Amino acid sequence: MKKKLVLSILGMAALSSFGQGVIRLDTYNTYGPYVTYGAGSDGALGTGLSSAYTMGIYYWNALGNFVGSTAADPTRDPFIAGSFGYADPTTLGNYVLGTGLGSTAVFGFGGTPGAAYSGFDWAVPIVPGPTGGATITLIIVAYEGASYDTAIYRSHSAPFTIVTSDASSPDPVKTGSAMPWCGVFPVPEPSTFAFVLLGGGAWLCYRCRRARIVR
Repeated sequence: MKKKLVLSILGMAALSSFGQGVIRLDTYNTYGPYVTYGAGSDGALGTGLSSAYTMGIYYWNALGNFVGSTAADPTRDPFIAGSFGYADPTTLGNYVLGTGLGSTAVFGFGGTPGAAYSGFDWAVPIVPGPTGGATITLIIVAYEGASYDTAIYRSHSAPFTIVTSDASSPDPVKTGSAMPWCGVFPVPEPSTFAFVLLGGGAWLCYRCRRARIVR
């Protein structure tokens, strides 16, 4: 009886894992798009990122296309083509940090600057679990150091959709087949933000005072 129960549980686990939707963080085998150094970063402008940088993933916590629901990033520089800023993706909409096996990849894979390869499939954890063929919305992040939150240089891509592969697929869908290009930029220190806010407040006070004098 116990043996049958164990076999039943194992069978259910196998069924639940079979068909799980997966993707692979990979821009190496797709020949890009390569993530590059942006203006003011710690590398030559326009060249691919080194192994000091990591690729990560944020996903919209529901199946489907939510590109149009992504909030604008106030840190985006409209004068830099391809710039999508360095804001925390969780401030841009219903995005969740991808974790676990295959959720990160180091740049410079195979000696190719700007190319990343995880080597493992990332199982999409959206509930209910998607199978192969499900559409999900992602943002790719690039950062130097231990994490995106603490990075001095970082960036994120524009949101995009990708269709998951089945876990049994020998050639899972790769992020490089769908993601747009992005480059990394320096993140201003908190003191810089404070200085800008103070300067803006002083300017507004000056304008208001001047307007009263003119009257």
